[in-house]
Order: sequence, then structure tokens, then C-alpha cells
Amino acid sequence: MRPWQRILALLAALCAALLLAGCGRDPVIERVDVTWTSLDPAPRWGLYPGYRQELEFRKRSSYQVDVYVGGKKVTGGAVGDTGYSLAFLPGMGALDIEAEAAGPKGLIIFVTLKNEKGESRRLPCLKIERNDEKIWFEVPKQ
Repeated sequence: MRPWQRILALLAALCAALLLAGCGRDPVIERVDVTWTSLDPAPRWGLYPGYRQELEFRKRSSYQVDVYVGGKKVTGGAVGDTGYSLAFLPGMGALDIEAEAAGPKGLIIFVTLKNEKGESRRLPCLKIERNDEKIWFEVPKQ
């Protein structure tokens, strides 16, 4: 095989691999923005899969959570400290986001995304843990 034929064959194989990789992909969480709404001005952190943000914990604090897929915000909600635990309230009209308790001082927020075929997939989008001095927000890797 001549060198130019080898390069052409490798290029064709690469193009085919990229084309197949793009077909039928499930949507993935691109990033989650966390805004500490009980402060003025409200600081915001953009968290990507695998990132973990540690903050000073203040009682009765509240945080806005926005989930991004494909470059646009798809859903969100609010996390607040009740004094004894953390609580989650989905945003207005958000049917695809929910939270489960992760022990007495934590939450896991899940989002349900649909692929191109209309199949639903429930993904953890944010893990929250707190103690008396710190609170952690982490976007799990998918």
C-alpha cells in the first residue's frame, strides 16, 4: 500500500469512527451552576463533571441550582438549609429534577434526560454534603 493510500484509508476510518460515535448518544450533563442566593452580591460557581466546590457553611443559607445540557439551561431548583437538614424545591414547572436524602446532612439531586429516541435516563447531577463548618457541592462523573 502506498503512503498516500494508507493516509486516505486512515482518514476514512477516522471519519467513520467519529460519525458512529455521534449517533445515538445519550445526553450528558455539561455543567451545574450553583449560586449562593442568600448573599449579596450572590456568588456563582460553574461546576463540571468531577468538580467539587467547598464553601463556608452558614445556617439558613439558600442556593440556586441550574443544570446545563448542550449549552443551555434545561432545569433547576433551590437548595436550602432548614436548620436540621437540607431541602430541595424544584424550579417552577420543572418535572425532570428531584432530590433524595443522602444521610442526615446530604442530598443527591437527580435529573431525568431524554435521548434522541425519547428514552429517559435518570442521572445524578449534584451531590451535596454539609457539616457544621463546610458545605460541598460535587457534580459526579458520568
